[in-house]
Amino acid sequence: MNAVTIRPLTDAERDRLATARLVAVESAPYLAHALFSARPLAAVGLGTFAVDRHWRLYIDPDTLTEWGPQVAGGVLVHEANHLIRDHAGRADALPGPVDHDRWNYATDAAINDDLLRAGLALPDGVVTPAALGLPDSGVEEAYYAALPDQPPQTEPGCGSGAGDPTQPWEPAPDAPGTPGLDDGQVTIARRRVAESVREHASAGRGTVPAGLRRWAEAELTAPEVPWRKVLAGLVRRTAALAAGRITYTYARPGRRRLPGIVTPAMRAPKVTAAVVIDTSGSVTPDELAAALREVNGVIKAVGGSVRVITCDAQASAAHVVRAATDVRLDGGGGTDMRVGITAAEALRPAPDVTVVITDGETPWPAAPGRSSLIAVLTRARHLPHVPAWARALAITAPNS
Repeated sequence: MNAVTIRPLTDAERDRLATARLVAVESAPYLAHALFSARPLAAVGLGTFAVDRHWRLYIDPDTLTEWGPQVAGGVLVHEANHLIRDHAGRADALPGPVDHDRWNYATDAAINDDLLRAGLALPDGVVTPAALGLPDSGVEEAYYAALPDQPPQTEPGCGSGAGDPTQPWEPAPDAPGTPGLDDGQVTIARRRVAESVREHASAGRGTVPAGLRRWAEAELTAPEVPWRKVLAGLVRRTAALAAGRITYTYARPGRRRLPGIVTPAMRAPKVTAAVVIDTSGSVTPDELAAALREVNGVIKAVGGSVRVITCDAQASAAHVVRAATDVRLDGGGGTDMRVGITAAEALRPAPDVTVVITDGETPWPAAPGRSSLIAVLTRARHLPHVPAWARALAITAPNS
């Protein structure tokens, strides 16, 4: 790729961008706040559009002209999706080392699947799930896990805002004349877009893509526990997935080229989790709703799906779920989470982590099992009863 030069847009370039942005807003009005919040800059020689972690939008003026307002508008919607879906933060949470090219394919496929179904114009040859042999309407982390390692891309990616490494042409966060958004502004922007998506979807105004509706619901019902950090820290301590612990595989050649030598690729093991939900008679509807929010957080953190067991004094069969809405809340009797924990330990393959979400009115195992145990309590007063060898956390359920 040729050298990229970053500069402010000219008046003529701003006019062309404004026309493309109007097309984008007309096509996806629920993204208007994101589209107008991104800070545009000219990126001469980039050959595409891109975004960075600070919501700066990079526009190649020649590409803007070549694409025209319809296709450029569709690409603006694509880039806005990278920003609101936090593809940069989600890339950071992937088990490392991260294959940025594979993540770029996974995120592009998840976005383009939605946009093409909604009838937006995109450049020829964009990445789709079908082109990668993947099912439609999938989640980015699931696509990433399912894809084989990809050869290095010859075309530029979508920038650090999409989960690529910080590019050499991206200005520093505090560079004069190129301000971006700070973390607080980004959080507010995502929340406003999520509210707009929900409003448009509930009112039936136009077609809101399924992937975007799924994102908005997750954004607006975010779990209290920062599951990515909790799981990453836990597995580092317990060696289920030690930091820097990677395996080498010859299933594909490594990218390092040595004369006459085939180098192996690096592959990190993946965290697996089982979730046990307390559905006994003492658990309130608000506490069950809080539990489901945490299930969504665990699913997002492990990247795809978890096995869920509901438990009162008896444990249900485990079900693989990809969203909390798939959970069947059976139960209503007495309380003994030891039964659910035992059922989770018996799963094959065994989980690295078992998460128990309960009001805390339960006996606990006398000794640790094979998996690490995280106890999430909706009633903080029961925290002292959790065994010292387990990780105990408290969450808030309204009216509990």
